[in-house]
Amino acid sequence: MTNVCLFLIEAADMYPDAAALRCDGATTSYSELADQAARFAAYLDDQGVRPGDRVGVMLGNRSEFAVVFYGVLYAGAVVVPINPVQSSRDVEFFLTNTGACLLCFAPPCAAAATSGALAAGVPPVVVDRQTVAQLTAGFLGQSYSVTRAIDDTAVIMHTSAVTAVSRGVQLTHGNLVSNQAVTARTVLSLGPGDIVMGCLPLFCAFGMTCALVAAISTGATLTLLPRFDPNEALEMIAAERVTVFEGVPAMYAEMLGVTAPHELNCGSLRVCISVGAAMPAEVLHGFEDRFGCTVLEGYGLSETSLAACFNRPGAGRKAGSIGTPIDGVQMRVVDERGDEVPTGTAGQIQVRGHNVMKGYWNAPEDTQASMLDGWFSTGDIGRVDDDGYFYLVDRKEI
Repeated sequence: MTNVCLFLIEAADMYPDAAALRCDGATTSYSELADQAARFAAYLDDQGVRPGDRVGVMLGNRSEFAVVFYGVLYAGAVVVPINPVQSSRDVEFFLTNTGACLLCFAPPCAAAATSGALAAGVPPVVVDRQTVAQLTAGFLGQSYSVTRAIDDTAVIMHTSAVTAVSRGVQLTHGNLVSNQAVTARTVLSLGPGDIVMGCLPLFCAFGMTCALVAAISTGATLTLLPRFDPNEALEMIAAERVTVFEGVPAMYAEMLGVTAPHELNCGSLRVCISVGAAMPAEVLHGFEDRFGCTVLEGYGLSETSLAACFNRPGAGRKAGSIGTPIDGVQMRVVDERGDEVPTGTAGQIQVRGHNVMKGYWNAPEDTQASMLDGWFSTGDIGRVDDDGYFYLVDRKEI
């Protein structure tokens, strides 16, 4: 039995006064975050939210996201993350598709959030730093979170629809606990002295698992930049003494293009990770040379909780490669019949392990079509070399 929220509670016991979050000049300690999450869980219970119920979370990269995220899990409910820039029609679909009973939204997205929620018949609740305090002021949280099984759903994260309807990816408590633990230990080597910079959206798998959950589970500090700007990012790295940066290739290219980085001391950086598209070798090496850190490329999807494979610190790294499978995960490349192809031949990447989703929400046919004997068919085209390093070649149309 487990609950992702237990890691926050344990961290608050071990590092009560340490900074858990920093955002917009404000610091939230571990004890404060745990208390706020417990109080928010009590508020949800008062609103009739029960274990297993779904709660929409339409919030940006601010401390309130962490409070609501852990509060929902604390109550034993399921987080349904929604991009704050989604349209009212999308909001209605996500809420209706998951049968959500509540929507927590940030003030800037009030129009789409309230319209979509009302169309779905779901009560909308505005959430920012001030309203969180107001909503939870009259509640005392329980000391421990609702117990959940490792295969109970923790998050339903919708895919980006390309040619098909968006599907709800069910990530379990076991998925998130295992994936963040392996990433934190073998890729990032996170600990209480680390400061992780969260530029990637917390509503996506990368930001949620590798930044928020991994940082909180290890007693590190997560410093949040609500909206990415290369100049502000570098200024924050220098000011906050950031040790770990997580981004996509475009972010690295933009920061590398800042004209006067020599005026900032970014020497605290020790490791950076990148997922998404392959990073151009000139960007990777240029960033490392300028900022004196290691950049590790990796790969994953929402369906794999994010991380599936990564280059590792201290191991042989290959520029342009997405690395080797993380601990407890297997990967292979197959043809259209599902047969493994020879080394170096392009084919579809399949993944199997603790990171693979429980299935698509209320879509058993889609789940069955994407999985066979535990192998998840990613839809991505790649190849593997003689040393077991994988390379992303192209995205298969879906």
